[in-house]
Amino acid sequence: MTSYDAQTALDAIRHRQEQTFNAYVRHASSRPYLVVSALGLFAVCSSFDLPNPWKTAALLVGNALALGGLFVHQRRAPVRRKAVASEVLLYGVVGVALLVLFWAVAVAAYFLGLPARHTLAAVVTALAVVLASRVLRPFVETAMRRNGHC
Repeated sequence: MTSYDAQTALDAIRHRQEQTFNAYVRHASSRPYLVVSALGLFAVCSSFDLPNPWKTAALLVGNALALGGLFVHQRRAPVRRKAVASEVLLYGVVGVALLVLFWAVAVAAYFLGLPARHTLAAVVTALAVVLASRVLRPFVETAMRRNGHC
């Protein structure tokens, strides 16, 4: 094997790694799954304002949307990889921030005397999820690249 052959093989490996990484990122940030998860989050969070039989139905529908969307998303992934600690930490921080946002908006709506305060908070939180997915995408890509797993 010549040095040219070795360099060509390494270039091909790096090219395939980049293709794999791009496929993973493209699938992870696809719009249909984002919309389904935002709708599931909205249904679950807004269910607090509903009376009891409808509250249970909204919780079931919201959880079915979120969990079903997650299951389909994982099954249709062209590339599978394990998340590392820094990614999990980032996702956890974002989740806690969204939870704090939801309750802050709900409490503010309560003190302002607005009706359906949880529904208002659910709308704000679902929109924040959509916005956060776009804003945080470069940070997630950087975290994945830094770990060398793509």
